[in-house]
Amino acid sequence: MKQNIELNSLALKTRKMFLEDSYSPLDIFAIVNGWKRMKITIIYYPLSSRVGGMCTKVNNHILICINSGTSYGRQRFTLAHELYHILYEDNLQRVICDMKLGNDRSDSEKEADMFASYLLVPYDALHQYADKKNVWELKDVIEAEQFFQISHKAILLRLFTEDYISKEKFEEYQKIKVTREAIKLGYSADLYTPSSENKTYFTTGEYIRKVESISEKELISNGKREEMLLDAFRADIVYNQNEEGMDMYD
Repeated sequence: MKQNIELNSLALKTRKMFLEDSYSPLDIFAIVNGWKRMKITIIYYPLSSRVGGMCTKVNNHILICINSGTSYGRQRFTLAHELYHILYEDNLQRVICDMKLGNDRSDSEKEADMFASYLLVPYDALHQYADKKNVWELKDVIEAEQFFQISHKAILLRLFTEDYISKEKFEEYQKIKVTREAIKLGYSADLYTPSSENKTYFTTGEYIRKVESISEKELISNGKREEMLLDAFRADIVYNQNEEGMDMYD
């Protein structure tokens, strides 16, 4: 199994591929959707509560499925996790990523989790962020997870494993109702809530670009274009409407 220092190095290498620095929070969905190095399609779909996501790769075409029933923070972590399987594991065909913890998980899953944590919060970035904090109160933990846009559980695991908080604090902070506490501190609940109803089934990335490209080249009829977009849960494109129901192209 790879050591944490190696996984952090891979995370920094990935950030460099994304043309991102080693410290700033990542808008990971926007980066991956716009990344031209690989043909990646992301599908949001309500999977089992035990499954965070899955990925499959055929040649240079990659499909990542994200469980839209999980929180936005968890979805970001899942995407980073799937990137590890795609970028750094040989002979990838299909991987289903469960959300259980413990030593019974494969080395591959443990490595992907640690890589995801370092990709979203690199080791030096967390160290710099925490440099002047001698005591981590709950508000500091929530501030950190909001800054890096990472789930409550994920930031707690990092703080605990890197000795910023004790086991007692880890267990205490894990039990709190984080959404309520974040709202009381002035943050929105977005990081802790699942996809909105109109994004429960949704597709972004290469598939959408490809459909629009072949349609513009008149290689398919408009009816076929609409059928393919509807199959990808993109009625908003077919009917030229955004979330508020207004014309997208006004």
